[in-house]
Amino acid sequence: MDQGGAAFSPSVLVLRIRISGCLRKPPAGRLYFQAMMIVTSDNVANIDSKANLGQTPTPDIHPPPPPYTSATAAESSSRAPPEHRSGQDLPYPYDVPPLLTQRPCNWLYAYNANSRIKDRYILDPSLKVPSSLMSEAAAEVQEAERDTLNLRSDTGSVDVVARIVDSSGGGNGAKKRRVRITLHSTHGSVTGKILSVSGSPPAKFQLTATSHTGGVYIHIPRSFHGLISASTTHGSIQFSDELAKNTTTFADGQKKKCFVGDFAGYPDDDGDDDREKKEEWDELSLESQYGAVRVYYADEWEAKQREKAAKEREREERRKMNEGKSFFSRIFGIS
Repeated sequence: MDQGGAAFSPSVLVLRIRISGCLRKPPAGRLYFQAMMIVTSDNVANIDSKANLGQTPTPDIHPPPPPYTSATAAESSSRAPPEHRSGQDLPYPYDVPPLLTQRPCNWLYAYNANSRIKDRYILDPSLKVPSSLMSEAAAEVQEAERDTLNLRSDTGSVDVVARIVDSSGGGNGAKKRRVRITLHSTHGSVTGKILSVSGSPPAKFQLTATSHTGGVYIHIPRSFHGLISASTTHGSIQFSDELAKNTTTFADGQKKKCFVGDFAGYPDDDGDDDREKKEEWDELSLESQYGAVRVYYADEWEAKQREKAAKEREREERRKMNEGKSFFSRIFGIS
């Protein structure tokens, strides 16, 4: 640079910027960048002024937050807390925490010709449905004979989880009637799981499940007390060990008839009075022409599901561990 004010000729300043360490010959593997800057008389002063940039503190461009005041605290305290809806806020006197997004249903009829039916339901036999909202299949059946849930498919399977509740609470003096459930598939399997609901008394139900070529798999609650009739032409009929302990068998083979629990007091004939008395008992009617018939307790199925999930988690953890070992083996050449 000319100190006497002579004309300044542009020159080239070559800067070597190293990523780390001191400025010397780089060892193998170290990276360097070279930058070229055209230095003129207009920016020499800027270069000199920025030479000590590392020692100059960077100004804070963001102003500090305002001081805490009582008005701020009052504003925060005045905000309403988030709304929390507990089971007691529900319009029904029972609590179903896992299914708060589902609404109870009654007199539900569904038919799928070529697709499967797989869903979960909360069944409330006390729920009154206007006739204008019923399906044609439900409206054609008299109320006394109408199913609470009726699902049918021709070629697809039927897989249902049903929880039975009673929003009336049993205090209106009305005559209690069993919940009627019908599940049918012509060429698919039928699976029905009837689960109990916490806080709701066990409801009596009558379940009919049939299939022509598929199997029938039914899971009942521990509160089941009543008759089981099962038949198959080319399949087999089996109960779980836990259920068999509580069962009295009256007919066996391809047509099985048995009773779960104490059968004392069960009606003997099919008169009107006896039919009304049967409403106080549970009942299963199961049939498959070419498939198997299986009956379990619902909590046995839930235990198997938990066991299956635990095994899946263990298998996934083992797989990830093996992947980690394989990764380090490739890096370090460990066999």
